[in-house]
Amino acid sequence: MLIAGYPLETSLDLEQTKSFGDHMVGTQEEPSFPMFLNGLSGSTDPNLEQSGSIQKTFTQDVGSRKTNLTIQVPEVLSSYYANRTRTRNYGAYVSDSYDDSYIQSIVSEFETYGNENGLSDREIINHMMGFVQHLEYSTDEVSTGYNEYPKYPTETLLDKGGDCEDTCILLASMLEQFGYGAVLLAFYDAQHMALGIAGEDDIQGSSVTHNGQRYYYVETTDTGWTVGEAPEQVQGHSPEVISIRSHPVLVFSYGVQVSPKGGVTVNGGLKNVGDAVAETAQLRVQFQDGQQNTLTTAESDPQTIPVGGDTELSVSAVPPDDTKQRVEVSVLLDGSIHDSMTSEYRTPNGD
Repeated sequence: MLIAGYPLETSLDLEQTKSFGDHMVGTQEEPSFPMFLNGLSGSTDPNLEQSGSIQKTFTQDVGSRKTNLTIQVPEVLSSYYANRTRTRNYGAYVSDSYDDSYIQSIVSEFETYGNENGLSDREIINHMMGFVQHLEYSTDEVSTGYNEYPKYPTETLLDKGGDCEDTCILLASMLEQFGYGAVLLAFYDAQHMALGIAGEDDIQGSSVTHNGQRYYYVETTDTGWTVGEAPEQVQGHSPEVISIRSHPVLVFSYGVQVSPKGGVTVNGGLKNVGDAVAETAQLRVQFQDGQQNTLTTAESDPQTIPVGGDTELSVSAVPPDDTKQRVEVSVLLDGSIHDSMTSEYRTPNGD
């Protein structure tokens, strides 16, 4: 007796099936068409032409005079920094070029005051040090609610304070705009960070030598400290010297399109706004359910992005079409998350 054209003792295996397009004839598997995900998009790249700004005024005693310094920062730039993924690669906080013009505007105020009053570069730097030292010292928990939350220079200015990492990053950025070399000095065993400013060998005080250049200790967390003067807590300790201008910084945008053959394609555009080549940049997408469990994930091949350059990357994935979900899009460097953003949830029925 024959059933459906096959002998009774013969089984239907995968090798005996025929394919039509990308799908198997004889199987029950259907392609996934999650149309409700079509059009999901986002961008971490700030549009600085948007209206709205935040203004902060600082008052400082300079000799017998009080000076006022006012900055205006676009609200979109403040949001951009607040949403960036934090890294322990501290020099990257100086490498980001989006706030360069705002840091330069502050430095220009010091330069103008110095030129009007016949001050030397060393005296102008002393005023910059005094400005940063007078900012309010606050720990990460108090200012952000998190531990180990380094801030970008603009964030420290808008908060009018920060911890030792934050004020060092701010002063390093200011000195760079003033044309002077600086490094960060991380005293991990003393749980402290200071700044090192490039100087000649004839300056007195504590210093370290890095790549043939001498850098003198600068304390940023309290007033009255001068170049080369180090507090007792770091004396006798050897710091890690961290360069401030050797880091890629990537921003990105993405869009989700449902494929005619099933699944989705996520197209991403990446741009390097840092000061070093991004040699292993990847785009990764993860579709997550309502409990944030990963449904499917995909990564692009690594790409190299030069300073000021951009590239486009695409990845394909097959998320289910019957499950509430969202997409988390990340940019990876050296296999680690460099920055990421997460979409809103969408459901198959649109609720």
